[in-house]
Amino acid sequence: MPSLQLVADLPGHTEPAWCVAWNPARSLLASCSTDRTVRLYSYSNTSSAAADPTKVSSTTTSTEPDAASAFPERGTRSLAWSSRRWSRRSISGRFGASLGVWEEVDEDAEEEDEGEEGVYRPHRGCGHDHGHGHGHDQAHHHEDDEDEDGDVLMGGVVAKKEWECVTTLEGHESECKSVGWSPDGNLLASCSRDKSVWVWEVQPDSDFECIAVMMEHSQDVKTLSWHPKEEILASASYDSHIHLLWDDPDGDWCNFQKLHPKLPASALTIPSSATSVIAELKPSEAERKADEALDVPPLEEDETVWALAWSPCGRFLASGGDLGGVRLWERTGHNPDSPVAERIHTAAHSRSCFALSWISGGLPESEGGLGLLASGGGDGKIIIWQVVRPVASSSSAEAGVSATETKTEANTETPTESAATVRMYPVAAVREAHGVSDVNSLSWCPRGEGKGKGLLASCGDDGTVRVWRVVRD
Repeated sequence: MPSLQLVADLPGHTEPAWCVAWNPARSLLASCSTDRTVRLYSYSNTSSAAADPTKVSSTTTSTEPDAASAFPERGTRSLAWSSRRWSRRSISGRFGASLGVWEEVDEDAEEEDEGEEGVYRPHRGCGHDHGHGHGHDQAHHHEDDEDEDGDVLMGGVVAKKEWECVTTLEGHESECKSVGWSPDGNLLASCSRDKSVWVWEVQPDSDFECIAVMMEHSQDVKTLSWHPKEEILASASYDSHIHLLWDDPDGDWCNFQKLHPKLPASALTIPSSATSVIAELKPSEAERKADEALDVPPLEEDETVWALAWSPCGRFLASGGDLGGVRLWERTGHNPDSPVAERIHTAAHSRSCFALSWISGGLPESEGGLGLLASGGGDGKIIIWQVVRPVASSSSAEAGVSATETKTEANTETPTESAATVRMYPVAAVREAHGVSDVNSLSWCPRGEGKGKGLLASCGDDGTVRVWRVVRD
């Protein structure tokens, strides 16, 4: 069975780290924190990309943008990179209600090769000479090189570059909780404690126009997530609802469906052969005693929805909330505004589920594979789930759950019959991913083979950023 291997432990933040995000086109990972800094980390594969990607070793080094100290007093709550085309642009959502759009400053930057849009190629005459091997630069930087994306490596570390806040977007009345770019990078969305969701359109010269302000939620809006292929936006709130938003062809941006979690949690089942998963997820004796001693009244109100993640194919949406479970929703038609139905609710974490990230991988699509879903929560655990859609010849899909199963403590009520359209089971897990701290954010690297695919980043209240990889025994 697979296991979750720690690839890099990246201390740096002095206060809780809230969000991690991989650049979609370059070897960069970003994190943000209450400590008023956004940190950038570089990475590279040291083994042949032709090897099994789950066994390729990684080295991760860090750089800090010179502009980091320019962040507001209350720090940064969320961040996101734009699409491949604009991979030198990022957005940060601040505790102080405003948004900052940041771009890398380099007068010699060149966008080369139309087939690799967004890949930055440094000026080859700046910093070192590759052609003739002479001059002052060669004497002082003979070990310099370029990584596969063209970023200048100074003795193996990506050279520090200047980042500039080119635009500040204002409008929210309180803390901005989440930000995100549409798949093509032409739209930006933000949500806030002021119960609103804003959509901005990118204009020339780093300008932005607000094209929609939606006040449909009755409480804080905790998170949002763009559909991977369409201009559909999902938002989740303290009001226990998920809203699906789109630009109505006959009107303006609006909420076309309101989702309310209802299914009871089904018991988490683990293959008896998955001893490593059982060891990580089964409550220890100390945890059992602590839970017994802690008298927590049952949740009387509907659960807050903390996390959202779309499946790579765009047909499914995952959500996580106060109850600690993971819910899967499915679009029932082929139109953008087709109804979305709740399919399953699986017991997962013993505390709130704060983070979700979904990427293709694991079981092949031909065998019903829908990708790997990562979840993290207040119990300090990270769980990797294989999501599958049962197929006619489902022997391979069912191989993840054997006839003899080990069940953890959970609600044993069974979901509705619709659950047969999709299922999920844990394939790897780790407890105390950030010590005794909550896991606040998870992010799978969206890049291809040999460029970081299979890497999972996490951050927590302990201020650290950690990078993981699923490896097979």
